[in-house]
Amino acid sequence: MKAAIINEFGNADVLQITEVDKPEVNEEQVLIKVKAIGINPVDTKVRAGTSGISKQIKLPVILGWDVSGIVENVGKNVTQFKTGDHVFGCVGFPRLGNAYAEFTLADPKLLAIKPDNISFEEAAAIPIAGLTAYQAINEELKVSSGEKILIQAAAGGVGHMAVQFAKMNGAYVIGTASEKNEKFLKSLEVDQFIDYKKERFENIVHDLDCALDAMGGEVLYRTISCVKQGGIVVCLPSSTKNDPKAIELANERNIKLSWPMMRADGEEMRIIASLLQEKKLKVFVDKIFTLDQIAWAHKAVETHQTKGKVVVKVD
Repeated sequence: MKAAIINEFGNADVLQITEVDKPEVNEEQVLIKVKAIGINPVDTKVRAGTSGISKQIKLPVILGWDVSGIVENVGKNVTQFKTGDHVFGCVGFPRLGNAYAEFTLADPKLLAIKPDNISFEEAAAIPIAGLTAYQAINEELKVSSGEKILIQAAAGGVGHMAVQFAKMNGAYVIGTASEKNEKFLKSLEVDQFIDYKKERFENIVHDLDCALDAMGGEVLYRTISCVKQGGIVVCLPSSTKNDPKAIELANERNIKLSWPMMRADGEEMRIIASLLQEKKLKVFVDKIFTLDQIAWAHKAVETHQTKGKVVVKVD
């Protein structure tokens, strides 16, 4: 089968398309014929060797976690799925997923049936970003009706789904993005839009109940200043974890500050699948590449200018 492998860490061009053996299921696994793959910022960091996950990898390796496809085969102990089922999910994060291939193995406990009203490309865009947003809004921030939340990079992969989860919970949502994404965010019912290129958000919003930061550094410091005493700030980039200045600023204001690690969760994937099926949740795919163009997909994600998600179509 065709797969994208890396023999060394580095820029996007280290991704090479090659022929490898098709994997075989064990008793507890399913084999997925991959239709589409979601590309996330963490993919690019692992490939570059700058993620903690990179240290756990033995090269050469097939990367990738977000997948949608058709069940090709099931292990004898698998009862949740059968051959021919259309599925999607995050295959193993933070363990290695091996999704950048025509076929991949998965733990059935991490998968959900793909809603029939979304494409394979849309389904592949959801797992890591959707689970990250769902867990941040509902488990870390525990956003409830009437609360005011600031979501940084609200038009991004995680951001645009976090906006929707917060709105489902009845929150007043303030989102930052560039001017070109204002219409998009207002279509998701953001209550207040801030163009971060033209305005300093800390001059506009105050006394927030909570905030979701996707940037770290100066953006995180300024975000903390907008949250009321006793509030909560969640910062997503693991590379900024335990930033001493951020911790000091949060402590000064009696603000809870956390850097959660997304976990692959089949039950939550099934909740998200239901929301998609009921058209209560939408996912936006900005760019679609082929497997042969996977290096370009990584480069697109690394521009930090994409709206929604970048996806690779395999078949």
